[in-house]
Amino acid sequence: MPCMSVEAISETEFVREYTRELHSKNAAVFAGAGLSLATGYVDWKGLLKEIIEDLHLDPVKEHDLVTLAQYHCNQAGGSKTRLTKAIFDHFAPTKAPTANHRILARLPIHTYWTTNYDKLIEKALEEAKKVPDVKHELKQLSVTRPDRDVAVYKMHGDVDHPADAIICKDDYEAYPLTMSAFVSALRGDLVEKTFLFLGFSFTDPNIDYILSRVRVQYEKHQRHHYCIQKKVTKDARETDAEFKYRQLKQDYFIRDLKRFSVYTVLVDDYPQITVLLDRLAVNYKRASVLISGAAEDYGAWKPTDAQAFLHELSRQIGSKRNRIITGFGVGVGSAVLNGALAHLDAAGKTISDEDIVVRPFPQVATGGASLDDQWAQYRKAFIEHAGIAIFVFGSKRDATGKIVSSDGVRKEFDLCVATKVRPLPIGATGFMAEELWKEVWGDFATFYPDADAAFREEFEKLGDPSKTPNKLLASIQKLIQHLQKT
Repeated sequence: MPCMSVEAISETEFVREYTRELHSKNAAVFAGAGLSLATGYVDWKGLLKEIIEDLHLDPVKEHDLVTLAQYHCNQAGGSKTRLTKAIFDHFAPTKAPTANHRILARLPIHTYWTTNYDKLIEKALEEAKKVPDVKHELKQLSVTRPDRDVAVYKMHGDVDHPADAIICKDDYEAYPLTMSAFVSALRGDLVEKTFLFLGFSFTDPNIDYILSRVRVQYEKHQRHHYCIQKKVTKDARETDAEFKYRQLKQDYFIRDLKRFSVYTVLVDDYPQITVLLDRLAVNYKRASVLISGAAEDYGAWKPTDAQAFLHELSRQIGSKRNRIITGFGVGVGSAVLNGALAHLDAAGKTISDEDIVVRPFPQVATGGASLDDQWAQYRKAFIEHAGIAIFVFGSKRDATGKIVSSDGVRKEFDLCVATKVRPLPIGATGFMAEELWKEVWGDFATFYPDADAAFREEFEKLGDPSKTPNKLLASIQKLIQHLQKT
């Protein structure tokens, strides 16, 4: 459900704007303790619970946890030994990354900042086959890990070095001096990148210090950032007046964050954050369009007309700032590649994986795996990057030399449906594409439950063989644009 707070922004606005930053490679994440709670790791209050109780104070009533950690150090004669042990005891046990960690790790986010001591961000990135360059000490800032994909700044330390962790008031007060390079790096990233704050309460003195200085320096030119928070909900034991009071305080807090150009999205419950991040990932992927097909025969189409259609289809899709993915199917791949190259040449751009991903299928089994198994893994690997899939033609020769529908195109369709990739079979091209179009059209409400009349009308045209290539292209562009807006 969209939030009703007049201070918060809508989920739709957040997804649209942050997706743009992902495509521009300007997106960053700042992770707080809340991002790791679902794994069983503690938040700050959980970390200090026993220490607070030993001070004869109530952990439920206390909120200035940095000061409480300092009170403990004062009583211990300045020693942080017990705090160090608490960090190690709570965060040393290995945990698996959450769904939220994994969604973020698959996105093109190249900068992470965190106050967490755990290793969940690094693990999620490694699972996504990315190389994280982790920095939790000053000396690491001047060294770049070879072939890194992502920089992870752990500004308060790492569980493997708990004695160096930032945890008490002495540490925070000294931070701008002792860790000034981290302060400068974060200030630079806040100016140059768009952050998503997750699991973060904005009570951290270091972040407040840095945000304040960015605001003062760039007050009228601050970059927009976003955070996701849980909407306050009424406790069974509180009165309506008490609940409204907490609602009002949350609205004031959200308004205050706008001073730092941080805009808030409210969710009803924590599991909705996963839904929202998944929606963000799906929206990002819809700028990557798979063109699936093979053509040993073009059926009713003249070969020259079919090649021209595929060329123009690819060129038009690329010209709308979409990435094209192709398995380079016989009779299809060359025209698709040429169309993409024509767009890049006209735009004065060089070839890169940001614009076109070409994955020709291996033709010989190697490494002990069968060719069918290799092809299955190959399909899965490139389809996971797509958000929309166009299916064209789909013909092959069987063992007897007869022209039949391609089962490979069918397999790619099934994988797309299973991974929420939106299918657009061009039934007018015949063969497997026609079969797939009939399947989708026959159960349209299942494949496109939220489609409006205009979308349905354009999709119907894809199955009409009487439509000219130009009219089919026009319908395809309208359908892609519609899918990328929803």
